[in-house]
Amino acid sequence: MTIMTNESTTPVPAAPQAPMPPSPAQALSTAKQVEELADQLSACADSIHARVMSDIRRHGGGEVPAAEQAAERALFDAETELRQHANRLYAEAAACIVSSLGQSQKNLIQLTADAAAKIRQITRISDGITLVARLLGLAAAAATGHAVPILLAVDALKLQLDVIALHNPPAAAAQAASSLPSSDS
Repeated sequence: MTIMTNESTTPVPAAPQAPMPPSPAQALSTAKQVEELADQLSACADSIHARVMSDIRRHGGGEVPAAEQAAERALFDAETELRQHANRLYAEAAACIVSSLGQSQKNLIQLTADAAAKIRQITRISDGITLVARLLGLAAAAATGHAVPILLAVDALKLQLDVIALHNPPAAAAQAASSLPSSDS
């Protein structure tokens, strides 16, 4: 495109337009945003690890009940899988870009940060296992680079965080660090 001026008949080239930055509603639209999600998933894996180690240490070297051992092993396995998904997102960030997710990157990152915080406070083992499964679902969906599975995974994660909020009222969350998780009802 050229611009004509009144003073001259010589065309003046138009200034090149800079690429528009992603709008707030375009989560995962750049490799950097995919890497940011991978960072948050790694932080969730760190929270899982810290929580499991805390639960094990609570027994003071004594015997850990079989049901709790099984739950802790499942969480360790999930931690490993979540780290693998996060590492894949780092490695393939450019291939995982979503053109129009319709979600804000800030909200997506906040959702995973909330999940990491809930892992540390959760009082019901089944809530923790389900939350970790939802995070794994989000990680797997993000790796596809397709909006529909990602949106479904985000909705499932939001729903699980709401369930956890019901099961862990503020008073219970404060006591969670000092009490054993229940075996579920």
